[in-house]
Amino acid sequence: MYKVLTSIFLIFILANGTVFTQSLADSGYYYLNQGNKKKAAGYFELYLRDNPRDLKTRLQLGYLYYEQRQLGKSLKHFDYVGKHTSNSQDRDLSKSASFVIREELANTSARSFDLYFYNFYDSFQENYIANLVAHYNFRIGPGFYVGPYLDVYTDTRSTRQLVYNDRFIEAGIFLRYNILKNLFIEGRIGYTRQIDLDSNKINLKPMIVYFNRFGEAKVYVSSKGSSRTSFYMDIYYAAMYDYKYKNAFLQGSLQQVLRFHTGGYSYIENYLLQTGQFDGRKLDYNNYFEVGTGLRFKPNVMFFPVLFLEPTYKLYFFGNRKNSFQIKAGFLFNFRTKL
Repeated sequence: MYKVLTSIFLIFILANGTVFTQSLADSGYYYLNQGNKKKAAGYFELYLRDNPRDLKTRLQLGYLYYEQRQLGKSLKHFDYVGKHTSNSQDRDLSKSASFVIREELANTSARSFDLYFYNFYDSFQENYIANLVAHYNFRIGPGFYVGPYLDVYTDTRSTRQLVYNDRFIEAGIFLRYNILKNLFIEGRIGYTRQIDLDSNKINLKPMIVYFNRFGEAKVYVSSKGSSRTSFYMDIYYAAMYDYKYKNAFLQGSLQQVLRFHTGGYSYIENYLLQTGQFDGRKLDYNNYFEVGTGLRFKPNVMFFPVLFLEPTYKLYFFGNRKNSFQIKAGFLFNFRTKL
């Protein structure tokens, strides 16, 4: 008789525990429907203690925390869903959200690091050209960042007698203010080595930069995704004064891109591009307009260099430099992370 009563008691406890646990989830959805997202998230978290593999609830929490700008908590749940779900749509959504949130965390964290590395071989110049820019960012206030930077621009063919590109190595301190999400001003003071001029000096470089993307650029698409294509347009403008050359520069580029996903983070892009650069001293190699097309390929790794091949035509505005057709082949690596 004792054993029978004990068994009945345990069944009662387990049954009521299940009911209680489910009531936590129901309460979460109740407060969500009432618009109380903070309280809804609290109940969903309590529910997950006994049901940690409930992917639907984790996905809901990912959305809730993102709306509340609790990006770290949001990322945790999206990462979990992306890793464990068998639903292709949920995987695509979670993997894409994780990528975007990591970018946002880097922009809002107290410390972050960003790296831009662009290099290619130019068939007309028979020249290998590389540009690396790195910032170690300390966030000192809303939109304000300060820290050390490194800027390197070089090629394998320029000489003092024939300059194809202004070659230099520069390191120093920067201050940047994000006026808008896609618009910032930055001032740099650094020590620079001008390679072709065989000169070392202190440099000042104020700049203003605007960039934007119009349209959709899908981040992650599984092999079972319903649509693997997207179209978008990128715009970039920059104006700056470079004291080491005592010269002002204006740069701009426009790209129209068709992206086709080949699985996961991997994609192939076909694009049209138009770029231009002008300077105040009217040096021939700094004043041109370039048009062309290109192909890009990214392997299935979240953060990995993008390989590209670009046939372009370049028109020079000043001097005796001839217009040229060239094929460029190289890779671009753009990386930013929270520290």
